Amino acid sequence: MTKTTRNSAPAIEEAFHRHYAAIWGKERWHQSLYPALAEPTRYAALVNGYADFEHFWKAIDEAEIPRDELTELQFPRHRPDSQASSDTDVAKAVTNNSLVARGIRCFARATTENSPSCQAFPPPKAFGSDPAKLLAHWNLDAASALAASLLDIKPGDAVLDLCAAPGGKSVTLSQNLFPSYHATHSGLDAVELAGDEATGRLVSNEADGRRQKRLAENLRDYIPPQFLKTGYIKCTNVDGTSASASALAAGKGGYDKVLVDAPCSSERHIIHAHLKARATGGSAPEMTNWRPGSSKRLAEIQTKLLMTALKAVKLGGSVMYATCSIEGLENDGVVERMVREVAKERKKGVIRWDITVGFGDGLDGKMAQEALEGWAERTRHGWIVLPDHPRKGKWGPLYFAMIKKVGA
Repeated sequence: MTKTTRNSAPAIEEAFHRHYAAIWGKERWHQSLYPALAEPTRYAALVNGYADFEHFWKAIDEAEIPRDELTELQFPRHRPDSQASSDTDVAKAVTNNSLVARGIRCFARATTENSPSCQAFPPPKAFGSDPAKLLAHWNLDAASALAASLLDIKPGDAVLDLCAAPGGKSVTLSQNLFPSYHATHSGLDAVELAGDEATGRLVSNEADGRRQKRLAENLRDYIPPQFLKTGYIKCTNVDGTSASASALAAGKGGYDKVLVDAPCSSERHIIHAHLKARATGGSAPEMTNWRPGSSKRLAEIQTKLLMTALKAVKLGGSVMYATCSIEGLENDGVVERMVREVAKERKKGVIRWDITVGFGDGLDGKMAQEALEGWAERTRHGWIVLPDHPRKGKWGPLYFAMIKKVGA
């Protein structure tokens, strides 16, 4: 660390706090949000349905974690508008768990004063009885699984994960595509799918070459090999901000669902790196390189990625935009930039479609409050999961907004 860096680090840290206190309010930032972000990240265990479920429990038992210490998380899902037409319907749906995402199984460890939220799950491992040696679970922030579950993937959907590395969300998205293959047939060389499953596809894309290589390795660890061999699940290396993004085409009509988990400021990572370096008298480059204006440059990239996703999705399809940033410019700000860009391209005649923002009657309004308030808080155009949420889940941060492509 140079003398200049050492001298500038306190000033940058002060500017960092000043910037985010202005966004979230001084009291909340200093008393709850920053302390929550500074805590170790809480992880949940996403169970891989393509591996034997008992292998997950075997990993838990080998780690000497009491099974009664685990709670299965219930993720809300996006229902069609017609399924709930009144407040009474909404209340019944929540009570009966018909708003709960199917096919995605995720467990968290109980939190008490004696068992903090940062307690780890064991590292994923494969067991000898699985012919494909698939890993039984993926450790991730449950907010990531929440965002993926809200896309409500169904068998037969064509799905694009535009910024997929390291792969946790792709693995989550894949769980509902081929349910008949859960924990079965993983040793077969071919896929014999019937019904809706036969048209299902997942393209898992990453622009950075090194990260894409790691993504491909992770998919091989979790996905039955026949899906990768036959192209039902692909791992691609395309820059989603460039003209070459047309290579992501899903064929006639485009994708049914697209996830854009965009690269972002990732403030929690900055905070953790800073605190770790400061503990040994050093300075983390993540903090010393931070500038208030960085979000403006990132927002340009994020908007391009979101526009690529909208052009790739079919009419009537959905795009989930997500970041792990707490900066409004990268969240609601990007959605607003996208709305302006769509309006501009429509006026020029470049595109002949429009968009709507939000979950519609299915998860907006009363249903949204009932289904999501236990996880997140509303923003202007979406939701954000924060670790100081009153329900004390300690997940996040994760911002997400749903955009639907509609006819003009």
